[in-house]
Amino acid sequence: MVGRGGPNGDINYFFKNYMTVEWTPASVATQFAFIVFITPQNANQYFSLNNINSMIDVNKIPFCSGMFSYAPANEYTKALYLDVKAAFDEYKMHEGENNSTVAAVSSADELKKFKELLDSGIITQEEFDAKKKQLLGL
Repeated sequence: MVGRGGPNGDINYFFKNYMTVEWTPASVATQFAFIVFITPQNANQYFSLNNINSMIDVNKIPFCSGMFSYAPANEYTKALYLDVKAAFDEYKMHEGENNSTVAAVSSADELKKFKELLDSGIITQEEFDAKKKQLLGL
């Protein structure tokens, strides 16, 4: 759970309570890229550049790569956002289904992703084997 509530103080939000996930790119004006978890409370202000609460909003995860070199932050943030968004969309699609079915699908999808990381040389065979055992409950 993550999140901060509205004017009445902090509120805990569970993944199921978020409406969607978005991202905002860094620019000369903002210098930070954000992954933003959209709640009913922050839906109308999450792109606001002048919102002083932007940096302390726990619904936003900031990324910065430097004062005038924001392109790397944008590339990294967008790639990470796409992964988070895919997981969020999958969760929403399966919300309310039998949890064991969702877990099996999720484990298979995760294993496939880690196999792709192994094949591309990002992780080692040992790291893949450890994750495979974890996902399969061995």
